[in-house]
Amino acid sequence: METEKNEDNREKREKTPGQGGCGATSSCGNTPICGAAHPCSETSTSEHSHPCAQVSSDFDMDDEEEEEEPISRAHFMRLAFAGTVVAWGGVALAPIAAYLTPPEGEKEETSKIASVEVCKVSELPKGTGRNFRFGSFPAVIVHDMEGQLHAFKAVCTHLGCTVQFRADKQCIYCACHGGVYDASSGKNVDGPPPKPLPPLKVAVIDGKIIVSKA
Repeated sequence: METEKNEDNREKREKTPGQGGCGATSSCGNTPICGAAHPCSETSTSEHSHPCAQVSSDFDMDDEEEEEEPISRAHFMRLAFAGTVVAWGGVALAPIAAYLTPPEGEKEETSKIASVEVCKVSELPKGTGRNFRFGSFPAVIVHDMEGQLHAFKAVCTHLGCTVQFRADKQCIYCACHGGVYDASSGKNVDGPPPKPLPPLKVAVIDGKIIVSKA
């Protein structure tokens, strides 16, 4: 009888609910492990679900952004400095270029003028000179001590200032920067002018001084 009771107790234990057909349970609970994947091992081996791995990845991205930020900022500063230099250079050079380059309208007007009557010969004694307009450009005529007449475009070849005849020194002079030209040939003889004055042609017709293009 005692043997039969022991067998009955063993059969009850084997059929107790919550156990699998094999009677073995996993360490995580009442889940059977016969032929099934262990849920704990599945969770522990997943890299994507590991919170520490995700935090580490976020720190790596922040480090990369911090390393790139100084480079982009330095590049921006270089571009800003270069732009400032170019802008100031343009502002400084624009007036000089405009001063040295006559407007297109003046060039066209000058090209249409063939000759200009300046004055009578009697109105320009020897050793004197005067400025006049040849179209849109200033010009200068000189009556030297030998009685010869000479005319030039009265625009300094240095920076475009208007030149004048100086009777006290018998030369053509630029008051802007001290440029000096020979009154007979227009050649640059002193100061910063890099080349002679452009000559004009002079003729006397019926006692009048007529200046035309050379």
